[in-house]
Amino acid sequence: MSKYLLQVGDKGFDRLKFINDIFGEHSRNFLSRSGLREGMRVLELGCGTGSMTTWIANVVGKNGRVIALDASEKQIKIARNAIEESGVANVEFICSIVEALELPRDSIDLVYSRLLLMHLKNPELVLKSIKKHLKVGGIICCEEPHASSLLTTPPNERIESLNAIFIKLGKLQGFDFNIGDKLLPMLNAAGYSILHACFVQPVISMADATEFVLMGAKEMAPFAVQCGMLSEAETQDMLHEMATKIDADSYYTFPRQAQVSGYR
Repeated sequence: MSKYLLQVGDKGFDRLKFINDIFGEHSRNFLSRSGLREGMRVLELGCGTGSMTTWIANVVGKNGRVIALDASEKQIKIARNAIEESGVANVEFICSIVEALELPRDSIDLVYSRLLLMHLKNPELVLKSIKKHLKVGGIICCEEPHASSLLTTPPNERIESLNAIFIKLGKLQGFDFNIGDKLLPMLNAAGYSILHACFVQPVISMADATEFVLMGAKEMAPFAVQCGMLSEAETQDMLHEMATKIDADSYYTFPRQAQVSGYR
């Protein structure tokens, strides 16, 4: 059975929040350009801790509805608490893997996912199967990375080698963390008419990125050790070096993230 390589729930909250702080504006613009509007019935796949859920619920308003799905009860608990604190009342949560989702046919106006397909063994099948839930003319919006496009300037061998290990660990689990470059043809092959496609690739200072990189490294390290890609000693050396040897004039370029939307 494949394992998700990073932490969920409270343990992964800070990392997911950081990702949304960096990509959230791009995601909101993407959904707006793709046609998200008041009154829509939206299916959010892999809602995580609800980083986008509240915003989507506010956009569709009281006449709309958000069905937020995640395979982790821990993630859903955090997302539900955030929704309750915001006072939004138009969100329904479902704890399920996406492959087992059952909804009425032709009942959804827009399907949205961010960083989900990269963690699935058969994303092509999911893209095809989810289409039956969309109304004719309904919209699908997906965001996925090409992990190998991560850059550090000047080059940071520790961070770049860690990223390479992350990609290899994904392959061992049957995941493709470079799926972003394949996203447009995958949606096309699944029978969607492409509406919009682009890449976004934010750049921040290494000082701002270091904490994020360390969070991911600490979460991933046990799997790397278990698979023999790193020893315990190498892991500790790596974490110590990344935490203490920061070049204040260096930059961290996130992997480019594909944003592709299409019509059923």
